Amino acid sequence: MSQLSTNTTDTKEGSLLKEIKVEIDKVPGYLTKRNILFNQMLGEILPQMELEMTVDDEQPNTINNINRLRKIALLIYKIIIIQTYQLLWAAYLKSGIGQLIIPSQTKLPYKTTLSIWPKEIKTMLLANNLHGLDSYLKQFQTELNIKANNLKGFTLTSQNIIQTYIGKNLQIFRMEIEHKIELVYYDYHIRALKLEYYQLNPNPFQKQLMIDICQSEYERETAEQELNFLQQQITYSNSSSQSFEYSLIAHDPLIDSIENLDTRQHLYQQYKQVAEQAR
Repeated sequence: MSQLSTNTTDTKEGSLLKEIKVEIDKVPGYLTKRNILFNQMLGEILPQMELEMTVDDEQPNTINNINRLRKIALLIYKIIIIQTYQLLWAAYLKSGIGQLIIPSQTKLPYKTTLSIWPKEIKTMLLANNLHGLDSYLKQFQTELNIKANNLKGFTLTSQNIIQTYIGKNLQIFRMEIEHKIELVYYDYHIRALKLEYYQLNPNPFQKQLMIDICQSEYERETAEQELNFLQQQITYSNSSSQSFEYSLIAHDPLIDSIENLDTRQHLYQQYKQVAEQAR
């Protein structure tokens, strides 16, 4: 039975890692070749690169440099995605092994160092998820360093411009991960409280009553946090400080698919104007 449980969990966790890989391998709309804002951002970097080049360097091939910058941007995107997921999986792991909350920093009427998972589950999670993500991260960081070092004129400033552009587009994604981490913390408190209560050897009725109370409280808190999260998303999307260019509706696949650059830019400006009036 234990072996069956371990295999089932292993399959589930492996599937989750595959889902993350699918996310990593995506090319988001804001990083496609036809995206106007992406091309504008690359256009800001190219003149800076030319200024960094010496007289001995070969004359830059603009098209070639743009393609190389796109590849660098995709690697930066993958790295940010992985690093964000690592925060979530680190919270999962610490929750399972009883290290999510440091007792010296938080005074609670119950222990917060109780291990929730059996040993084989801890080992599996560490090996199959965090190790897997770390391998991907090292691979993409190595590729990024090679491509950045081989691109004449590419500086830390160039990389920061790309990171800022991608970071703004990933703001909602980061909010989602932060929301999931908050739920991990709340679930951890509930589980720790239940485990502490079980140390008192309650009778079956008391035990079931505790389960029902915790489940009811968890559902209430989860619903409340889901509502708060949605409100945060709405507030962020409608914020006057939130540029339209980085909102969820800024990237329209139909407009991005138009071949003619002038037509694409003209339609995008019309689309932007209508969207901003509706906000």
